[in-house]
Amino acid sequence: MTNPGNVAAAAQSDDRSTSNWLKFIIPSTLGAALFLMPVPGGDTWTIPFGVMVDWLNGNFGALLKWALVVVTMASAVLTLWYSYGPGKPSTPMMVQYFRTTAVWTGLRCLGAVFTVLYTTGTGPEWIISGATGGTVVGALMTNLLALFALASFGLPLLSDYGFMEFVGALLSKSFHFLFRLPGRSAIDGLASWLGAAALGVMLTVQQYDKGVYTTREAAVVATNFSIVSIPFCYVIAKLVGLSDVFFAYYGCVLIIGFVCALILPRIPPLSRLPDDYKAGTTNHIDATVREGETLVQAGTRLGLARARIAPNFPEFIKNGFDNLVFMWFSLVPATVAIAMIALVLVEYTPVFHWLSAPFVPILNWAGLAEAEAAAPSLVVGFADMYLPALIGKSIESQETRFLVAILSVSQLIYMSEVGAILLRANLGLNVGHLAMIFVIRTIIATPIAIFLAHYVVF
Repeated sequence: MTNPGNVAAAAQSDDRSTSNWLKFIIPSTLGAALFLMPVPGGDTWTIPFGVMVDWLNGNFGALLKWALVVVTMASAVLTLWYSYGPGKPSTPMMVQYFRTTAVWTGLRCLGAVFTVLYTTGTGPEWIISGATGGTVVGALMTNLLALFALASFGLPLLSDYGFMEFVGALLSKSFHFLFRLPGRSAIDGLASWLGAAALGVMLTVQQYDKGVYTTREAAVVATNFSIVSIPFCYVIAKLVGLSDVFFAYYGCVLIIGFVCALILPRIPPLSRLPDDYKAGTTNHIDATVREGETLVQAGTRLGLARARIAPNFPEFIKNGFDNLVFMWFSLVPATVAIAMIALVLVEYTPVFHWLSAPFVPILNWAGLAEAEAAAPSLVVGFADMYLPALIGKSIESQETRFLVAILSVSQLIYMSEVGAILLRANLGLNVGHLAMIFVIRTIIATPIAIFLAHYVVF
C-alpha cells in the first residue's frame, strides 16, 4: 500500500522526466482498465478482472480445490511451528505471517481441519453438507484463491504508481467539506477503498502513529473508507448470483458508502473521539494542495512523486508475492474456520434466527420477499464479511439477494479482520463502539438498498 508520508517527501521535488511519466501513466491505466472498465461478459457486462477470475476457476477449478488443502494445512503447521514450536522465523515475513496469537492459531488449525474433512468426504454431515462445507470450502474459498492470486498483482497497479494520489488530490477539498477530514485523507481513503480492507485499516493506523491524523480523523477514515475492494465486491456479487448486475450493484455500494460517510462522523461514537494527535508526533500540516496550485496540478505532482518511488518490475513481483502469501496463508484459513462455524450455527442451531427475529417484521413491513430468510444476514456480518452472502445465496428473490449482497460489504465492521485490527490500534474504539457503528451502518444501508433494488435496479 502507498505511504502518504513517503509520497509527501518525494513530492518536494517534482520528477517530470519521460520515464517517470510513463511509470505513472502505464501502470495506472492498466489498473484502471483491469478494475474499472466495463467489458462484455456473456449476456451482460463485467470487468476484465472478473473475466480473469472466471477463467481461472473454469480451467483450474480442480487444481484450486487441492491447492486450498495445501494452503490451509501449511498455514496451520507453520503457525504452530513458529508460534509454539522450536521453529525460529528466518525472515521478517515469516514472523509477520506465521507467529500469531492463540486465537488466530486455533482458527487456522480449524480451517485446515474443515478443509481436509470436506475435501476427502470423511467428516460428519454438518461439515460436508452442501449448505456448510460445500458453500465455504467447495465454492467460496476456491474462488477466493483465484481472486487473491490476481488481486495481489493487480491492485498495486492502482495503489502504487500514482493513480490514487492523482484522484485523491482531486477529491481532497470535497473530503474536507463533506466528511470533516483533512485533504490528505482523500488519498488514504481512496487507497483503503481500492485495496483490501484490512490493509486500508493498517495504513490508516500507520498514519495516525506518524501524526498525520488525529484520533477522531483516523477512526473516521478506518470505519468509513476501509470498505471491501472492487475484486471482493465482484466475488460477493457472483456468490449471490448477481454478477450480471455488477455495475449497478457496485454503484449502490458507492452510494451507501457515501451516505454512511456523511452521517457517521457527525454522530456518536465517532463525533465524541478527541481531535488530538498521538503524543510525541509533529508536522501535522496538510500539504496535499499547495498555495496557488490547482487540484489537477496537485494530483499530477503527487502522482509523479509516487511513481518516482514506486517499485520497479522485480520489486513489483516480490511485493505481489508477499501480498499473495499474506492473503493465502493468513486470511484464507481463518476465513474458512469463521465462515464454517457461523454457517453451522445458522443451519443446525436457532442462534442467529433468535438474534435476527426483531428484524423480520421490519423487513416484512418494507415489502421484502423472504424476510425471515434474509433477517440473519443483518446480524451475522459482524463476525465476517462473507457470511451474509453465504446465508443469502439460496434466497430466490433477486431484490432480497441484492440487499444481502449490499450488507455484506456495507456493514464494514467485521470482527474477523477489520474489527480485530481496530481494537489493537489504540484509536479509542472498543467492542461496544464497533458494535454501535455496525448497527448504525446497517440501519442506514438497509432502507437505501431496498429502495434502490425495488425502484432502480430491478
